Amino acid sequence: MRKNDQTRNGSAVIEFALLMSMLLVPLLAGVWDAARLIDMNQVLTRAAREGVVLASRGDDPVTRVLDYVRAEGLTTDNLTVTVEHGVEEPGFGQEVSIALSYNFTDSTVYPWERLLPNGMGVVAYAKME
Repeated sequence: MRKNDQTRNGSAVIEFALLMSMLLVPLLAGVWDAARLIDMNQVLTRAAREGVVLASRGDDPVTRVLDYVRAEGLTTDNLTVTVEHGVEEPGFGQEVSIALSYNFTDSTVYPWERLLPNGMGVVAYAKME
């Protein structure tokens, strides 16, 4: 009987290892994706802030924003940059905004588009200097 108990203990260890690998791999992939989404949001936020500062000075920020996002390791094929001024001609004290929209479906393991159907977007505002 003793020999049989030791065999069952060995099979229980193997079953536990297989079960944990089937549970931990998807869990770790989800954590990886969530961390990647947070990183993408931070990159887009910094790019929007840098772009709105340039736009508030009267410069065209689109190329600078695209360069920044590209330098941070994200592809710019999925990025849409929209610069909006007020209704009048750009001038001192007028509000300017930059909206970045990023489609991240190619960059993640899980299909997050059900949770975030419009992708990821950030907006930054400033007054013209």
